[in-house]
Amino acid sequence: MENLDVIKSVRVFVENGIIKLDFRVHKGVKLPKGRTDNRFRCSTGRDGSKMSLKYVEQKKYELARKHYDSLFDNYENKVELLFIDIAYIALEETAVYRRKQDGSKDYLNILEKDVLPKFGNMALKEIKVSDIKAWQVEMGKGKISQSRFNKKYYVVKRVLDYAIENGYIGSNPISLVKRSSKLFIKAKSNNSKYFTAEEVEKILSDRFEGANDKEKLSHAFLVAFLHVAFLTGARTGEIMALKWEDIDFSTKTITIRRSIRKGIISVTKTDTERVVPMVHRLIDALLKWKDNTHREYVFPVPNKGTPYSEPRSIVDSKFKPMLERLGIPYKILYCTRATFASIAVEKGISIPIVSTCLGHGNIATTQRYYIRMGNIDTENTRIELEKMAM
Repeated sequence: MENLDVIKSVRVFVENGIIKLDFRVHKGVKLPKGRTDNRFRCSTGRDGSKMSLKYVEQKKYELARKHYDSLFDNYENKVELLFIDIAYIALEETAVYRRKQDGSKDYLNILEKDVLPKFGNMALKEIKVSDIKAWQVEMGKGKISQSRFNKKYYVVKRVLDYAIENGYIGSNPISLVKRSSKLFIKAKSNNSKYFTAEEVEKILSDRFEGANDKEKLSHAFLVAFLHVAFLTGARTGEIMALKWEDIDFSTKTITIRRSIRKGIISVTKTDTERVVPMVHRLIDALLKWKDNTHREYVFPVPNKGTPYSEPRSIVDSKFKPMLERLGIPYKILYCTRATFASIAVEKGISIPIVSTCLGHGNIATTQRYYIRMGNIDTENTRIELEKMAM
């Protein structure tokens, strides 16, 4: 049968630097055992260079047909289907995997680093509850948090759920293994998520007396960065990805358009842009910082102009030393976001306004309803936010 008689359409795209195919087969064409959907996704294994893209575009129908045929070789003609045989396609077909590049990369890393070494070469039908519990104990030796283990648990569960959906196994053994365990580090109390109003004032007012020229520039960077964090509630990755073109001093607003995580610049967490009002204190801090930098990004890596790929270097070289010098207990940089919300509400700012500034996809995260920024007058919002900057 010719390729065109089987493959209906093929879309070529790049994800995590790898060229992949999203293709459909014609109705009536034989599908692999357990499959009812005529849509397939697969990796070509080629990098996203222009030369590779050109090659794949020319060969896309042939490559799609090759993958289609391999499904029968792997699934129908195999006596024992292994975990690794379906692991990648199981993740590819989940909404979580497709959502954003940074998220999909994290799940792939978990699959390859923590899951496949244990389950990869095991037959799906032979994976038992005891195997998963033994793996859970092994993961616990790494002193990871419960929330981090939950992601690893999800990857295993998703692959085994996919096996059930396609008729490869009858039940999922992981359903009998509780995620929550004393093996993992518990989250600290909510109090650890917030800086007090007094601590915020101490941080934003810090002048770092006695600093040398290099330290002064680094300090100016951090103070401006923290003004944005504490007075807008923006996510750390969103602040790192800010460009000067996103800041409009005439309308006193910042437009949050993008975020960066693990070196990948993408859309915001909720896939939407939002406009956040700037209070006068924030405007003054940004104008002062602007005199020190002439780059595209607001908070670039020194001498490079590119954005930081992760906040770790900002935290280790700037944030931690500042807190230690000021005698303030360490909290992760992301706590500035929760601090903004809690102080804003304490100052009497309405929860819908706070939720919108935070960019929550739905207000259930802060309350049980959601209002888009477009429904709020930014000037009135700015006036309300001035209350917390006094």
